[in-house]
Amino acid sequence: MQNVKVGLIPAPELPTEVAEKLLNTLPEQFNKFIDSSVSFEVALNIDPMTGAAENVEEILYKASDLKERKGWDYAICLTDLPIFTEGYVVAADVSVKHGVGQISIPAFGSMPIKRRLKKAIVQLFGELYFQSSSSEESTSGMAQGAIRPNRNQTAFRLLKKQFPISPVRRIEDDGDSEIDIRFIVVPRINGRSRILIGMAHANRPWGIMPSFKKVIALAFATGAFGLIFPTLWQLSNLFTNLRLITLTVIAITGMVVWIVLAHNLWEKPAYRNKRKLRNLYNNATLITLIAAVMMYYVMLFALFFIAVVIFIPPAFFKEMAFLNEPAGVIDYLRLSWLSTSISTIAGAIGAGLENEELVRNITYGYRQKRRYQEVQQYD
Repeated sequence: MQNVKVGLIPAPELPTEVAEKLLNTLPEQFNKFIDSSVSFEVALNIDPMTGAAENVEEILYKASDLKERKGWDYAICLTDLPIFTEGYVVAADVSVKHGVGQISIPAFGSMPIKRRLKKAIVQLFGELYFQSSSSEESTSGMAQGAIRPNRNQTAFRLLKKQFPISPVRRIEDDGDSEIDIRFIVVPRINGRSRILIGMAHANRPWGIMPSFKKVIALAFATGAFGLIFPTLWQLSNLFTNLRLITLTVIAITGMVVWIVLAHNLWEKPAYRNKRKLRNLYNNATLITLIAAVMMYYVMLFALFFIAVVIFIPPAFFKEMAFLNEPAGVIDYLRLSWLSTSISTIAGAIGAGLENEELVRNITYGYRQKRRYQEVQQYD
């Protein structure tokens, strides 16, 4: 039985995590959907180049060189590089002449990333496998229901299914480009929204809060101290919902802005960075921090709600807050809401005191950290 070796080359961090989860399932998927007459062997090679290069061709050349050195027949890169062509977001590239494919993970948005990427990898490999002249002899042994070697159907069919809201268009390059086939997301606005969400997902905002234990402790201590006095109780009864919502927005916005300014997370113009990419990374940073601070806010809210329910009797709450009847769940929720907003502002000050390198490491994904280092080097 013929043995076909496929190299999977992910960038560090999120792409690597996804690749490691998919590694053992891909040979079976290739046999099922592509060719049952051969034995597929999938190898993993984590390469920082895939997560550091800003140029698509540079990544493809690197992957092609690695493919030759490792003795693979094909290679597929998983990169966190946002790729554009003529204003459109690129989901995947295929270089038939090099036997290399590339998938841009940010183009897939957020969850469920593993399942969607698995299908995309299978389809992209099908494009490579059937477009290469060396595989034409193997098509007679294709599995039932396998992808047919049709230039218009191979990767396009299932890749399209991974973008139900944003249609995918398959384009071919007959010029001198190293890229033979591209899959772009249309319309442009859908692709940009999806890639921003994908970049923020690559930054893993859920991983920020565990590193902010001291900030959460400071914020909770501040709010708990404020709850000793009846002023907050009375204000929670007097404030309208609109005022509470406004205070929440101010608190979250203030904390995000303070973290960005205090830790120099806003990428400034430099001769090496392009304005379009710079704005994209800055917006991704904002989305990452907003998501993280909202998680932080919900966590604090839950802590305060538990605290006030346990320690403040309903009758005493009624007396001190001048309520018309004993405090109910809504009253406790409003008090927790107000306490959370006020303590979030205090938490912002605590976040500003955290180590700058620590904050940058937990806020940025691998690519943004490399990009920041390069900007600082040439600034």
